[in-house]
Amino acid sequence: MNKKIVYLVLGFILLVGFTLRNHDLTVWPREGATFDEFAWTFQGISIFTKGVPTSWSPLSAYKNRVEYKNPQGTRFTLVTPYLEHPPLFGLVAGGFAYLRGIRIFDDVTIDKIRPLALVLGMISIVGVFLLSSQIYGSVIGLLSAGIYAIIPTTVVGSRLVQNENFFIPFFLFALYFTARYIMEKHSSWYSKNLLFAACFSALAPLAKVPWMGASLAVVCILLYFKKWKAGLFVIGMVAISFSTYIFYGLMLDKEVFLNLWKFQMARYDMTFASLFVLFRDPLVADRTFVDGWLYMGWAAFICLLADNNKKNMYVAIGLLAYFAVFVFAIPSESLHGWYRYPFYPFLAIALAVFLKRFFNSNYFIMAIFFIITGSALLETTWQRLYGFSYPILRSYLLVVAFGALPGLFPSLSGKKLFRWVNWMILLFIILLTLWSSNLYNEQ
Repeated sequence: MNKKIVYLVLGFILLVGFTLRNHDLTVWPREGATFDEFAWTFQGISIFTKGVPTSWSPLSAYKNRVEYKNPQGTRFTLVTPYLEHPPLFGLVAGGFAYLRGIRIFDDVTIDKIRPLALVLGMISIVGVFLLSSQIYGSVIGLLSAGIYAIIPTTVVGSRLVQNENFFIPFFLFALYFTARYIMEKHSSWYSKNLLFAACFSALAPLAKVPWMGASLAVVCILLYFKKWKAGLFVIGMVAISFSTYIFYGLMLDKEVFLNLWKFQMARYDMTFASLFVLFRDPLVADRTFVDGWLYMGWAAFICLLADNNKKNMYVAIGLLAYFAVFVFAIPSESLHGWYRYPFYPFLAIALAVFLKRFFNSNYFIMAIFFIITGSALLETTWQRLYGFSYPILRSYLLVVAFGALPGLFPSLSGKKLFRWVNWMILLFIILLTLWSSNLYNEQ
């Protein structure tokens, strides 16, 4: 595809993604859906203004605790030094607030800090495009970025100043440079690609310890493609980087730091129910939201795993590495939907591959896709505004069934009518998706 056309389409996708995320940016999710937004900002501001991290925490491991109520009436237990998490994302969130003139906690408000989330969301869309286009080409790249830009859960979730939204672009860029390193052996950027992949991998855990998942994915991919020395190089970079966090914590307060590690290692229950919650309780932040795109994304990912294509390993290992971290470190935390956000770029890429492979070629599979995504979207659009309607739902199902007839009668597969019907259904799905993202509220 012509590069100018690619950039124009990507620009349009970014414009749509920006518009959807900017709409109700400071309204939904509501303030208080997670006060982590304040925690990260407090952490950074205190480092910039006092040189010691302070933030809120309910954990008893801290010795220095102060009760604080902000001008909006929310009560926080402030602890010093705040060592629950490494400081990198706190420095970014606090630095953004600092540049906006915030010097004290009283001035931290949602409208002042959430534009950072908007910036991170745009970078993530670019990351999805770069990674998927590097692996599969520009068509899949644009399709992946377009899907990620409009899925309601990713749109609304991208509005939060959460560490996961900071991790996503780091993860994607680490994988992108890894893919370039492996696929472009004769490029003048060959060694630089490895260096960039290692840097993104090494920096990620300095924002949150579970972000070791990025380095796990990068190393596994390098080993899969028999890049042993490169894998050891990344491991060494990550070890050096993470040791600075260990030194940082021990230097500030050894006792608190070690007690927090003991708590974190035994914080979560490890059960099948805590894993199945991924599918049983669909969440945006702390509210249930049924998003058919994500359910189909998991199905598309399984299809991608079943396809014997080495190209798929970048996406497969990326998602499975974070899945391993999720199972090992962060399952069963109720109403914490943001822990799932790092899965979604990979589901978007899997969906793009799925649609390119099956659209107007396997009519039964596409009918299932239309039913799952369409019925969920009708629930979050038409039903929310006007109530459940049998005629609307049944009419939609009949149109989908008509479009799937070539699957039952192969002689019809060459007829343009059925191809156009399925194109119209897909367009309808996209319009419903835009409507659903725009309509989201927690009332």
